[in-house]
Amino acid sequence: MIPFFPMFYKDELIYSVISRYHHHSGNVSITQTTKDLFGKKKYIIPDLTTDLKLLFRNARHFTEGSINDWINNHTLYNYYTNFNTDAVKAKIKEYMINGNGENKLHYLTGQVASTVKESMYFKYCPKCWKEDTDKYGETYWRTYHQLPSVFVCLDHMSFLEESMEYFRQVNTQLTNTNINICALKEENIEKFSKINTHFLFSLARESYKITIKNYNFCPDNLSAIYRAILRKNGYINVNGNINQIKLKEDFIKFYGLGFLKLMQSLPSGVDGECWLRAITRKQRKSFHPVRHLLIIHFFGESVDTIYDHHNTAYNPFGIGPFLCLNAAAEHYLKPVITDLNVTTCCDTKKPVGTFHCLCGFVYSRRGPDVTTKDKLKIGRIKEFGDTWFEKLNHLINQEKLSYSACARILKVDAKTVIKYAKSKEKTVIEVVNNEKNKIKNLWLELRNKFPDYSRTQLRKINPSLYMRLYRYDKEWLLENSPAKVKQENNLTRVNWHERDLQILKEVKVAVAELRNSQKPIRLTLSKIGTTIRHLSLLEKKLHKLPLTKEYIDDVSESLEEFQKRRIKWSIEHLDLEDLSLWRIRRKAGIKVSAKYSTPSTNSMAMRQS
Repeated sequence: MIPFFPMFYKDELIYSVISRYHHHSGNVSITQTTKDLFGKKKYIIPDLTTDLKLLFRNARHFTEGSINDWINNHTLYNYYTNFNTDAVKAKIKEYMINGNGENKLHYLTGQVASTVKESMYFKYCPKCWKEDTDKYGETYWRTYHQLPSVFVCLDHMSFLEESMEYFRQVNTQLTNTNINICALKEENIEKFSKINTHFLFSLARESYKITIKNYNFCPDNLSAIYRAILRKNGYINVNGNINQIKLKEDFIKFYGLGFLKLMQSLPSGVDGECWLRAITRKQRKSFHPVRHLLIIHFFGESVDTIYDHHNTAYNPFGIGPFLCLNAAAEHYLKPVITDLNVTTCCDTKKPVGTFHCLCGFVYSRRGPDVTTKDKLKIGRIKEFGDTWFEKLNHLINQEKLSYSACARILKVDAKTVIKYAKSKEKTVIEVVNNEKNKIKNLWLELRNKFPDYSRTQLRKINPSLYMRLYRYDKEWLLENSPAKVKQENNLTRVNWHERDLQILKEVKVAVAELRNSQKPIRLTLSKIGTTIRHLSLLEKKLHKLPLTKEYIDDVSESLEEFQKRRIKWSIEHLDLEDLSLWRIRRKAGIKVSAKYSTPSTNSMAMRQS
């Protein structure tokens, strides 16, 4: 049992506590220190310390908190796992607690494969060092100071310095937390002179948040969130394609080349190698936390607010129903439109919405809608519809109003009223009739195009056309629609006896082929079903095939029976002078373990040889 163990300071790495213990204990070698604390000789990993169960068992009398508290507050576990899956998080935590996968830790977090590399040396804040020395008589290594995305101290709003102590020791020594002996590097001020310090502090704050808290981010959810925000900001068109060139240009312009190079995250390379392209698509691999933080900050969000966009679809014109802007209709300015078609403007690449109302009024406008006033705008009227023409006819022929008065009531230009009232010597009634004939012809064309479709199927193809006809000429619509066809029950029953005989024949052929294969293949229900391409039938309906079931049960092999057959086969194919137990096993492909080789198979091999 150890005689003491240092108390944890705020944000102190477990590695730093062990280092302080080593220097306070007077131990000459690190081997003695690790034997004191862990009961064995081991290498201390600074960011994701392992064998914490052993350390906690020895030090729990001198410190507060649980193992989980140590992991969350005194390692970089949260920083490197917040953007990983739950399965990866659980595996890394298990390795840290039990210490049975030290060599796999940094592969699981993605640090090994990432092009974002950690600092070679421990980093510290000179002002923190002075305060610690005055208050505690010593200093320590802070967790978030060692992150590759942090270059400033959040307590003193000052730049961090690099010590001369390696972050990962190449030998068996622990770093010295007494920074008095560390030579300071003086090029930091010059290095940060051309960097936007606002970004440095913002990214440091976000990095600290994900270091001390588990946000339970899901990679699949983040992909959907990123796409929703990209769509909202106009980087994705209605077809779902991302304008990667514009995104890259805006991203670099936002941060600047110097800052992105400092963060080792300049988006470059061909399509498959550019991290910015990959992170905005479906995430098939893990990305370094700094790159998630960069894209989140570019969106104007933080790790605390990014999930507010979860399960929110991008609707450039809002959520329907939408307003009908037909001043001639009784439902004018009421949300009655449910038919909206969104396309992309060829010139501006912005969304264009075309709104179809049941009154026949069709209008469009360029989006997205930003304010409530935008919902009252009409970019272009594509069709006025029957209701509008009937209202125009009533105003001119019955109320005897002037063209200007009609225009004010119908919310259009006077020239539009004149066009439809006098153009080509047509009356408004003629225009209305022509409009009705037009939609009737469209319905007849639809019937001719799909002669075998029912009325319901035709309605689904063009619901707006159907509703207009239903509203204004229901009798004509019913007369010119397909008659109801009574559906007949044409269910055919399976003759299971014939099916049983047929499958049995195929199974026997398959069994013969499997037995005559070049190497032994185990006869199982699954293998037989796969061979005859009726696996699903055998798995779900075997009880209806009694003859086939009886035959399969008879020829199926247990694992031990299959091993014996493999041994016989290997003996038959080996020369007499090569007959030995290990050669027989190797030829048969049987491993020397309790799982694959039983005493009976071993004894059989000896008898056969």
